[in-house]
Amino acid sequence: MKKYFLLIMCCIAAQVTPLVYQAVFGYTEYFIYPSLLSHTLLIIPIFILFHLKNRFTKAFLTFWILWLYIGELKILNYYAINPYFISMDEGCIIYNSFLIAMSIGMFIYDINCTVPSITPEHQEKGRPLYTDLTWLEYPLLLFPLIWFVDFIRNVGYIPIFSGSDVTEKMYHIDYGYVYNFGFFNCVSAVLLYDRFLRSQRTPEKVVWLSLTILAILITSIDSKRLFLLISIGSIFFYEKIMAGKFTINTRSIVMIVVAAILYVSLQNLRLGSSSSSQFAREGLPMGVEFREYIRAVNEFKPGEIPGYDLTASTLANFINSGILSIAGINKADLITKDSALTFMTLFDPDNTMGIRTGLISELYFAYDFYGLIVMLAFGYVVSYVSYAMLHAKMKSNMILLIIIFSLLMLTVFGQSSVTAGSLTVLFYLHIVIRLARPTIRLTVSIDSVNNVSQDGLSHLNAPIR
Repeated sequence: MKKYFLLIMCCIAAQVTPLVYQAVFGYTEYFIYPSLLSHTLLIIPIFILFHLKNRFTKAFLTFWILWLYIGELKILNYYAINPYFISMDEGCIIYNSFLIAMSIGMFIYDINCTVPSITPEHQEKGRPLYTDLTWLEYPLLLFPLIWFVDFIRNVGYIPIFSGSDVTEKMYHIDYGYVYNFGFFNCVSAVLLYDRFLRSQRTPEKVVWLSLTILAILITSIDSKRLFLLISIGSIFFYEKIMAGKFTINTRSIVMIVVAAILYVSLQNLRLGSSSSSQFAREGLPMGVEFREYIRAVNEFKPGEIPGYDLTASTLANFINSGILSIAGINKADLITKDSALTFMTLFDPDNTMGIRTGLISELYFAYDFYGLIVMLAFGYVVSYVSYAMLHAKMKSNMILLIIIFSLLMLTVFGQSSVTAGSLTVLFYLHIVIRLARPTIRLTVSIDSVNNVSQDGLSHLNAPIR
């Protein structure tokens, strides 16, 4: 009964939000507000949210719903600073329509699945995992340092500490070869945090936690924030899976707050400006991607953005440049057709930095409402990954799945070309892990893993025999 009462309250809250906006902001230009119709569409994702069994899928869908509110608040707040015409309603209807498709895809997979149970003993002492990384874990633990040293060797300084606006130049710096594998830093951060969780003594915990924080900070020295957010998100989900339950505790709140602070702080550091001046220019420091999506909806229809080709640019990032070269295709030319580079001059001809508008925006402008089919499949894949995380028995599989899950979650404001490139890099790592595993056949059954006692945890943390 409590569940359905909360469901009804959430639906009512979603419905009346446009009226609350009007009462709070008081703009007389009603085109700036979303309509009641656009928020009525939220009832379907909210209903599905309350009926999903997997709490990780619930968290994913909740984040995408909250992004709508962050974007709306960003637009309303920014309008007081720069009151140019921007009509929110059509874009919100499109966003919520795609949100419905994604939630249905999630539910289709979820409805036939069961969440694996975990014993009270494992809830207390941690989920057992086979450590299959063997010797490869050590270079992965050291990778942030290797990446940092190579970065400094090529760049010569840390861009975010230059004291000037590096937003434009950061896309044109020669970072070196190792920089291309920066997504490995996310894997390293989770492995370092795993050492923190498994440490028994306080000094060891302090050391591993400090190294984890250092690895997370290293991911952002180029002033880009995606890998930093993925690292924090992956650590958040890894801790929940290892604990065997998804609860929001003090540590969870600290992670969320730290992620928000770092997201805002890095924006200010790379602009070389103070927080106050940044707030004065931009207002709410989050949601700019949603605002640019709404602006694009106001002025363009699907197929009208010059040079934009989502299919070509995404596939180009999935395929190695050497293979494309053999086929006589220039990978760089295809990448320039992605949303970041084709959208960036729509509202500012002098923009050379690129711009992100999110997966829903990309699908809509590439395929119109046929993109709903892709979004349905996307939701299905997200639900599949979230269940695969819970069923994983090997540490490498669990970590890679969690990082993929975090990456997919952030596509709400990301770009498909970066997502495709990151998945390709993870695929390379997965192949290396498979090659590095012991060749002796694993004979321990899945049932024995589920029923393993705490006395056997030390054996499970050893390489597979």
